[in-house]
Amino acid sequence: MGQDLIDRAIELMRGQRFGEALPLLRQAIDRDPSLWNAWYMAGQCCRFLNDIDGAISYLTRAARLKADGAAIFLALGIALQLRAQWAEAVEAFQRAIDIDSDYELAYNSLALTQKKAGALEKALHNYDAGAKALVRRLVKVMQNNRNSPIIKHRETAGTLWVEYASYAAVYMASSVEGISGIAWPTGAQAMEEERTKSHAGLYWIDVPNDKGETVRLFLPNYLNTLRESLRSDSSYSSLIGNRGTILELLGRQDDARQHFDEAIEFQP
Repeated sequence: MGQDLIDRAIELMRGQRFGEALPLLRQAIDRDPSLWNAWYMAGQCCRFLNDIDGAISYLTRAARLKADGAAIFLALGIALQLRAQWAEAVEAFQRAIDIDSDYELAYNSLALTQKKAGALEKALHNYDAGAKALVRRLVKVMQNNRNSPIIKHRETAGTLWVEYASYAAVYMASSVEGISGIAWPTGAQAMEEERTKSHAGLYWIDVPNDKGETVRLFLPNYLNTLRESLRSDSSYSSLIGNRGTILELLGRQDDARQHFDEAIEFQP
């Protein structure tokens, strides 16, 4: 009943015309108060118009109408954060993460809130959790197909991404029945694979180990593809840079510099 108004509001919001979109959304709500997306969009308009109380009000109602809306709880948490309502903001961000465990934006906002509240160790943990959520999301869409693009090796000064790639490999393999562990090619094997392309675009192969168990051997194309995916997603650079700031505040200067350098190197 109010969808026509919502559609017009969406176009206005795309053009950042929030003051014009908000009255349309209010009309849609008056026509049908059950339209959770109208409440959500109205809350977003209020936030961008710097009406934080209005944003909290609209987004709270949207969250009641759609309890599984991770984006709603993220937006609500941001509005609460802007009001310095740290505990309530943390609760909203945690709810978003409970709904979508791979929602790296929610981890990022949760960690920022904890930083502002002075909970630096918790912030440090959640920036790391956000980076892990990001790589989980990226590996889940990697289809192990010989026709996948073959990405070449690229030298990187930063090495944090390799740790996250290793974490993602373990995460992926652990969810597959019959896989007892993971393995990596030696340097010589990796160079031979890149030279011959014997496995084409495959990211991994399953092979027996000396105990007769099946292990997942991750090929160079897995690392190279994930590296470039992280380079093209601004979330990784942001999370690593933000984590570096926490390390600096904790007095861990060498670790902080490592994070800052990698954040710069991985900027899209």
